[in-house]
Amino acid sequence: MAVLILLSALFSGSEAALFSLTPQHRRRLPRSGVGGRVANRLLNDSEKLLSAILFWNLLINMIYFAICSIVAGRLDASEDGGASVALGFTAASLLTIIFFSEMLPKSLAVLSPMQASILIAPPLSLAVRLVGPILPLVKTSNLLASRLLWPSFEAENEINLADIERAVEYGTDDAALLQRERLALRSLVEIAEMRASELMRPRSKLHVVESPIDADELFSQTPPGGYAIITDPSGETMIGALGVRLLRPSQMDGFEDLVEPVIYVPWSAPVARVLDQLNEKDLSVAIVVDEYGDGIGALSIDRIFRRMLAPHGDHFLEDTYSTAIEQIGDDSYRLAGSVSLRQLAKQLGVEVPDASVATVAGYIQRNNERLPRVGDQAMLQHFQLTVVEETDGELRLEVRPWQGVGDQSKIDERDDR
Repeated sequence: MAVLILLSALFSGSEAALFSLTPQHRRRLPRSGVGGRVANRLLNDSEKLLSAILFWNLLINMIYFAICSIVAGRLDASEDGGASVALGFTAASLLTIIFFSEMLPKSLAVLSPMQASILIAPPLSLAVRLVGPILPLVKTSNLLASRLLWPSFEAENEINLADIERAVEYGTDDAALLQRERLALRSLVEIAEMRASELMRPRSKLHVVESPIDADELFSQTPPGGYAIITDPSGETMIGALGVRLLRPSQMDGFEDLVEPVIYVPWSAPVARVLDQLNEKDLSVAIVVDEYGDGIGALSIDRIFRRMLAPHGDHFLEDTYSTAIEQIGDDSYRLAGSVSLRQLAKQLGVEVPDASVATVAGYIQRNNERLPRVGDQAMLQHFQLTVVEETDGELRLEVRPWQGVGDQSKIDERDDR
């Protein structure tokens, strides 16, 4: 039983260590000796690795509890033992395997995942190879069981764009009207998939006025989109909105009473859901917050409708984050750190690697595990992101295609430092 506890601890610790490695650890593994190269090779097929670890852990625990049951039965039947001794042995065995095979090894592995992975990788590789022939059977069984117990049916789209377009074509003979209706319907469907961060007006483009509201500051300019955003006295938190363009002359003196509350939505919220919330609460403006809870922009109900009815107008695109991505060469761009990561991924034609990150600066921070600074880099598939400038807290980055081993070695050297 002691040997089984040690083996169970080995597999439990290896799972915690290998799957706790950060991107920086993964890049250093191939340069960390034989153990590092073996660990890197195992992680290249993480599904097979996890299946093998779970298989061995389950097998070892079953054998352990089978032995525990046999010993407890003999203690219960012996004259020197009895039911109380057998029960105490069973409880002690259970607590022992929980602590020494699960809690302790996983805690130690998470504290130093790099060293633990290098140490554990060689024997773990042998264990994976031993169960390799039966893993496809295990995988198929898991798939069949999941399909039976959790079918995961996917809802079909309630609106089929092609069917709607055909209905529009049959409903009118006017070519110009047909084109406008088709454009409006396509925009309607796109709104369901668009995120708030893609449509919002960035904070730098808003007319922000601190409380208490000063009339001269409020009316000093025409607010973009017609709404002035009101903040608390500190100027940090956006707490209200005032539709300046909707004010009648008789309302100029009592404009403070016309400030509307706002709702707060995450950057990843679908625009269609934001529209539903605004309609439900009879409000006009939603404040978009990033993954750190900071307000990064505002989205008005007018802007949503304008996107549906005039999606390609120059007046609409002039203050979105898409214009903040400046092309400086072939597949090379310069942009602000506050640009939406999803917008950049669309521009580059790549998939978003981490859906929980809103901005490019947040992605840099997640990869480097610290606040971004000049010189920090991160990989976005085959593109390299580099922080090149920081002015008054605003980051500027350059995005260029990854040139190969030379650039990667620079990143590794920086990580080592």
